[in-house]
Amino acid sequence: MENKEKEIMSLGASFEVVVEAPAAPAAASAAASAPAAASAPAAAAPRPPAGAPSGPMPLRKSVSNGSIGLLIALAGLMSPYGAPQFQAIAALAIAFIVWDLAANGLGRVKPTATAHKPIGPALAIIAGALGIAMKGDNEFGMMGGILAILGGVLAIAAPAMGKGADAKLPPAAPDAPVDEQFSKSFLAYMLVLVSLPLAWSNGLVDGVATPGPHSGLNTYLGVVTFLCCVLGLWASWSGMWKMWSMPAVTSGALGLILFLAPLEALMMGLVGVVRVLMGDGAVDMLAGPWPGEGSQDFLQYGLPPLLTLVGGAYAGYELFHGAKKGLADNKAKQEAEVAARKAARAARRGDDPAAAAAPEKDAKADKKSKRAGAKDKKAGKGKGKK
Repeated sequence: MENKEKEIMSLGASFEVVVEAPAAPAAASAAASAPAAASAPAAAAPRPPAGAPSGPMPLRKSVSNGSIGLLIALAGLMSPYGAPQFQAIAALAIAFIVWDLAANGLGRVKPTATAHKPIGPALAIIAGALGIAMKGDNEFGMMGGILAILGGVLAIAAPAMGKGADAKLPPAAPDAPVDEQFSKSFLAYMLVLVSLPLAWSNGLVDGVATPGPHSGLNTYLGVVTFLCCVLGLWASWSGMWKMWSMPAVTSGALGLILFLAPLEALMMGLVGVVRVLMGDGAVDMLAGPWPGEGSQDFLQYGLPPLLTLVGGAYAGYELFHGAKKGLADNKAKQEAEVAARKAARAARRGDDPAAAAAPEKDAKADKKSKRAGAKDKKAGKGKGKK
């Protein structure tokens, strides 16, 4: 009753009542924990181990000088070569140098601190020395041989030359792994690609040299083989580093081509070797694309198709070996997934996972015993009939 006697005051048109909603428990707990997280010391974050490089791996002199040496040797071997009878040795050196640059040198997708393998530089030095010694009247062959020797020596001496500078750098992280199967396939396809364009016969017809070179590319099969091996080389390069283009390599039409390339290289190499060994007795099917009179020098004309044959066989072995290994890995993975699902179901039922797997083992044992019993019965019947 007393309120009726008091004067009512106006609060104005802008006055409004605001009702706050109750805060959710999760939001409240998150808001409460935020200041604590903000005040936590930065030292709680994980730190790299002592001595580990914190930034990009620095380039080591042993790797850079070795790669530069290999590139110089590669340029020399691809220049006019003064010893055509040893063309296959120069091609073999080119294949190993390109493979070494892609797998262990500056051509790697991921950095490395490991020096180059010596086989490529050694082959370059041998091929360069042969080019100089057997150059004859070809003065240009001498220049290519000098570059091959210079690059090979630089690549071999690179670890010793860069030892002092590399010792001042922080410890190197472990090298990123290279897929061994694809790396070996890369080398195999390089052997095919460098040997197909070489001369496979002397090209003499009635004592006159016919226009050449009479290489492995003088047939349609040779050109198709070259194409498939180029695709195989790219696929191997992609597989070495598990690139984003891997699905195009492992599926689709390219997968079929990868199976055909080694077989085609095997056929081409075998046909070329047979042509050289047959000499004047070669049938027209072989003498047509690779004309020649007299006995063909196997060192000059037989080694190129032999390299093609070896490259195709090596690529085929790695392909089928990798496919077999992949099937075994997929089978093991599927078995592990089945065992994990059975264990999960047993855990939900409250059973012991080992006890859940026991009935399956017992069933397999029963099947084996039944098969053995059936064999014994058959053997007993056979003896009774006798």
